[in-house]
Amino acid sequence: MTDKIANPERGEVAITLDGRRFVMRPDFEHLVEMEVRTGVGLVELTRRIASGKYGVRDMAAIVTAGLKGAGEERADFAKVGAMILADGLTSLVDPVNQFLINAITGGKTPSGDDSSGEADAASGQS
Repeated sequence: MTDKIANPERGEVAITLDGRRFVMRPDFEHLVEMEVRTGVGLVELTRRIASGKYGVRDMAAIVTAGLKGAGEERADFAKVGAMILADGLTSLVDPVNQFLINAITGGKTPSGDDSSGEADAASGQS
């Protein structure tokens, strides 16, 4: 896994794990894997994250799906989970939430503007 720059036009979101910057990108195959692993659909999973009712399995499934969607095929659920725990779950809530929103909306607001939050994700703010 290597440092990459997120492309908001593709719904990508930057995320920091283990002190390194990665990119998460929504793609169909890996979002379906995420839904199977968590046992809930994309919209419900987005609600869980936004409401704070998520577990480490949810976070690891989402981040693994996003990394694989961005081309990190070596992203392993257990290794990603360990990196998440090392950094703390709460540090990932904003970029993970944005990733899920981008998956639902294609990265666009109702007005059609880009809503990927790349600048905010890079600074750790949202």
